[in-house]
Amino acid sequence: MVKPSSGREAEALKLFQHRSRLLTAIREHSLGDPQAQSSKFIFQNCCTVLHEALHCNSVWIGNLDREKSQFILYASSPTARPGDSLLQNALAEVLIERFNNDFTSFNEPLYLHIDLDRFGVKGAGDGSYLVWPVGYQGRTYGFVAVNYPGKGHISELRKEFLAHVIDDIWLALFSRDMALKFHDELDFNKEIINTIQELIVTIRPCGTIASFNKKAEQVTGYGEQEILEKYWVDVLISPKKRREFQQLFSEILKGEQASIHFKAPLLTRDGTERFINWHGSIRHNIEKGKVGLVMLGIDETETLAADQQLNMFTARWKKIFIAIQDPALVVANDKTILEANPATCAAAKKHRDEVIGKKVCDILHGGHSGGEQCPLEQFIGYQKTQISETELNGLHGTYMLTVSPLLEENGEINATLLVARNLTEEEAIRAEAIRAAHLAAIGELASGVAHEINNPINGIINYAQIILDDPHDPDANENLGNIISEGKRIAGIVSKLLDFARRREEAHAPSRIETIVANSLHLVAHLLKKDGIVCSVNIAQPLPSLLCNEQQLQQVVLNIISNARYALNMRYPQPCAEKKLEIKGEVSRQEEKDFIRLTFTDQGIGIEPEIQKRLFDPFFSTKPKGEGTGLGLSISHGLVREHGGTIKVQSKKGEWARFIIDLPVRSCKEL
Repeated sequence: MVKPSSGREAEALKLFQHRSRLLTAIREHSLGDPQAQSSKFIFQNCCTVLHEALHCNSVWIGNLDREKSQFILYASSPTARPGDSLLQNALAEVLIERFNNDFTSFNEPLYLHIDLDRFGVKGAGDGSYLVWPVGYQGRTYGFVAVNYPGKGHISELRKEFLAHVIDDIWLALFSRDMALKFHDELDFNKEIINTIQELIVTIRPCGTIASFNKKAEQVTGYGEQEILEKYWVDVLISPKKRREFQQLFSEILKGEQASIHFKAPLLTRDGTERFINWHGSIRHNIEKGKVGLVMLGIDETETLAADQQLNMFTARWKKIFIAIQDPALVVANDKTILEANPATCAAAKKHRDEVIGKKVCDILHGGHSGGEQCPLEQFIGYQKTQISETELNGLHGTYMLTVSPLLEENGEINATLLVARNLTEEEAIRAEAIRAAHLAAIGELASGVAHEINNPINGIINYAQIILDDPHDPDANENLGNIISEGKRIAGIVSKLLDFARRREEAHAPSRIETIVANSLHLVAHLLKKDGIVCSVNIAQPLPSLLCNEQQLQQVVLNIISNARYALNMRYPQPCAEKKLEIKGEVSRQEEKDFIRLTFTDQGIGIEPEIQKRLFDPFFSTKPKGEGTGLGLSISHGLVREHGGTIKVQSKKGEWARFIIDLPVRSCKEL
C-alpha cells in the first residue's frame, strides 16, 4: 500500500519540477552560439517560473539607475503594465535610500514594504516585496523583486526554492559571460595564430588538440576539423616516437616545468616525414592553474636554409643599423624606444640602458614642456613619412628628422623608424657652398663690369685731354659736366657690384621684387647687351611687398639669368631678333594664399626631359667641364625653399626653357 505524500512533499515535488523546467530551458539555450545567447531569455524564464511556482502577484528582474533613481526592467511576469513603472521606481528609490547608494553589503534577501501613498501609487495592490540580489564574485547582474502578499512571509520551502533559482540564474549568466569571454579570446587567438607562419597548436590538459592554425594544416596535410579532440601525439609525432613524447607530456603537466623544447619527426597525411622544432609553454590561469599547452613548431625540413638566410639578413641589418653615423631609433606605437644605434647614445650623451625603453620625447627633446603633447609624438605610427628640420635639445643640436612607418605584411604599423641628420656641420658646408657660388657669380660679373667701365673711363680721359689742350675753350664747362656724368656712371656700376658682393645679415626684411629684378639686370645689362640678348620685363603693378633676404633672392635671379645667357648663346652665337629672355612677375593664388610668381623664359636650347629632375642636384651641370660648378641651381633651390617657396622648370628641347619661382606673401608674424 502506497502511503500518500504529505502536503510539504507534494509542494516540494512541484517546486522541483518548476526548477527542472527552468534548468532545462537554460541548458538548451546554452547549447547554441554564445554570441546568440541572451540574458533576457534567462531572466524571462526565471520570472515565469517564479510567478507560477510561488503564486505571487508579480515578479520583476531589473537593475537600478542610481543617478535617476529609476528601476531598469529586464523581464517580468506577468507582462509589465504601463502603471507598473511608478511602483518600480518607488522600489528603486527605497533601495537607494536603504543602502545609501552603496550596495556592496546587499548580498542577502531583503523584505521591503513600500508606502504606496508616499509615492502616489494608486491601485497597485500590496506594497510588500521580497528583493533578492543576483550576483557573483563582486559582480551584480541585477535584482529579483517578488510582490508577495503578507509582508513577504513565505515558507522555508519556498524560500529555499527561491534561493536555488537565484543561484541557477547567476550561474547561467556567469557561465554565459565566461563562454563569451572564452569565445572572444578563442577568436582573437585564432586570428593571431593564423597569421603566424609557423605551426601553432593548442593542447588541452587531457592531451587533445584544441586548435590548429593554417600553417599546421599546410604542413601536416590535415584540416583543423579533422583532428580536433584527437590526441596530439597521434597527429604531430611520428609513430616510432609517440610513446616517448606521450610520457613527456604527462610529466610536464604533473611537474612545475613552465616550458618545453624538443625536436621530433612528424608523419604527414601523405606519408612524408618532416622534422619539426617544437617550443611549448604552459598556459596559466590564476584560479585554475595550468589549463593546457601552447605549441609553436618550426618546420626545419625546408626552412633551415631560409632561417640561416634570415639570421644573416638580421645580422646584416643590425650591423647597418649600428654603422649608421646619424642617430637612428625604432619607436613603438606607445612612444617607447625599442632600439637605438650608438650614434643616438653618443648624441644624447647617455648609455644605451638610459635610452632603450624610455619615451622618445624624453630622449630627443628632454621631456615635455608644461605638460603639452610633444609635436613629434603625433607622427609615431603615422601612415606617411614626415621630414622636418627641428631642434632636438636631447641630442644637443639642430637636425633634419625623418620619421618613417615600419609597415608589417598586413599593412599595420607597429613601430616607426626615426633618423636624425645633424645639420650643424652641413649648415657650415652649405654656407660655404653658397659663398663659393656667390663669389663665382661676382667673378663673372666683374669681368663684364671691367668692360662696361672701360667705355666711360675712355670718355673721361678724352674730355680731360680736350680741356688740357684748351682750358679757355667755351665748351670746357660742358666737358667737365660730361666727366662728372661718366664718373657717376662708373660709381653706380661699382656700387651695384659691391652691394651684391657685400656679406649681409641672414634676417628677412621687407623688399619689392621689382627692385630685386632691376638690380640684378643692372649688374648683367652690359653682358646681355654684349651678347645681343633682348631682355623684356613685364611685372604687374602693384605687387605686394615681400619679406625676404634681398641678397639671396638676387643671387637666385642672377643664377637663372646666367643659365639663360648660356642657353641663348649656344643656340644663337650671333645677335638676332629671336635671341630673347622674358621676365614676368605676377600674383598667383594657391590654396587660399597669395604668392609672387616670377617666370623666366628663354628661347635657348631647352632642357632634355630625362635630366629635368636632376637640375637641382648638387654638382649636376649640363655645361662642359670648367664652365660650370653645378651648384647654381642647387643653391637657388635651397634659397627659394628657405623663403617658403618653390622653383620649377618647364622646357621643350631645342626651343625654350622656363623657370617658375613662387614666393609666399607673408607678414613679419609668420616668420
